Amino acid sequence: MVSRHFLRVKVLQQLYACVTAEMEDVVRAEQGLLDSIEQTYNLEVYLLSAVLEIRDIAENQIEEAKNKFFPTEEEKNPNMRFVNNALIHQLQLNAELSKAVAKLKINWAEQRDMLKNILNRFKGSDTYKEYMSKPESSYEDEKMVVVRMMKNYLFKNEPFTEFIFEKQLGWEGDLQYVGMSFLNHLKDFSQEDGSAKPLFQMFDNDKDGRKEFAVDLLSKSLVHFSDYDDMFRKHVENWDMERLAFLDRLIIKMGITELIYCPSIPVRVTMNEYIELAKEFSTERSKLFVNGLLDKFLVDLRAAGKICKDEFEEEKTE
Repeated sequence: MVSRHFLRVKVLQQLYACVTAEMEDVVRAEQGLLDSIEQTYNLEVYLLSAVLEIRDIAENQIEEAKNKFFPTEEEKNPNMRFVNNALIHQLQLNAELSKAVAKLKINWAEQRDMLKNILNRFKGSDTYKEYMSKPESSYEDEKMVVVRMMKNYLFKNEPFTEFIFEKQLGWEGDLQYVGMSFLNHLKDFSQEDGSAKPLFQMFDNDKDGRKEFAVDLLSKSLVHFSDYDDMFRKHVENWDMERLAFLDRLIIKMGITELIYCPSIPVRVTMNEYIELAKEFSTERSKLFVNGLLDKFLVDLRAAGKICKDEFEEEKTE
C-alpha cells in the first residue's frame, strides 16, 4: 500500500499538469491521477520480471559451464541454490505477474548483457557468497537474498534504472518513494502463499481511504484553486502572483485544501508534509516561505471556523 506522502506527490504532479494546461474537467483530472498511480504497479512488474530474467541468466551460465570441453568438478556439480530460490520460484508461477508481463510485452532480450553484469556483480558480493555457502537455506534466507539483490544491485545500477525510467515518465520519482514498499511486500511473502500471493497493491482495497484522500485532495484543490487568492493578498506584501514561485503557490494551495477538507489528517502532519514537498520540488528558500504562509493561513482558517481537527494527533501509518 502506498504512503500518503507518495499520493501527495502524485496529486501535486497532476495539479501542476492541470493548471498549466488550464484543464478544468475535474473528472478527467481525477482519472489522470488514478492512471498515474496505477503506472506504479507496472513499475513493480518490470522490476520483478528483471529478477526472473536474472535467474534465467544464472541458469544459462551454469549450463554453459557444464558443456565446456573440460569442466571443473564444481562446474559439473554446480550449486543450484540461487537458481532454485524459493521466492523466485513463487514469482515464476505467479499468474498475476505472468499476465502483467504479457500485457506489458516485457522482453529483456536486448538488455541481457546489462542484467548479466548485474548478476556477476551480485555474485561477487558477500551477501551472495554467504547465501550460497550455507549448509541449509531457510525460506527467510531465500527472501532476503532477493530483496538485497534488488535493493543494492538493481535499484543502484545506473544503466538499469536509466532503462526503466525511459519506459514511463515519472518512474524515476516513483522508485524513490515506493521502492522500499515493493521490497517490504516481498518480505511479506510466505511459503504458504504458494503462487497465489497478490502483487503490491496501490490501495489494498482502500481500507483506510487513501484513494478517496488522493482524489478528494486533487478535485477540491482544482475546484477551490482561485478561492484562496484573497488569503495571499492579505499576507504577501505588495502582492503579485506572478512573482511568487509557481510551485510554491500550488503547494500552499494544496496545503490549504488539506487543512480544510481532510479532517482525519492532523494539522501538524499536514503542515510538515507541505514543508517537505517544498523542500523536494521547489527552490531552496521555499521551505521557509511555505512554512510562514501556511502558519498565517492556518490562523485565519481557525478564526473563520474552517479547521475542525486535531493539532498533534499522529496520523495512522503514513
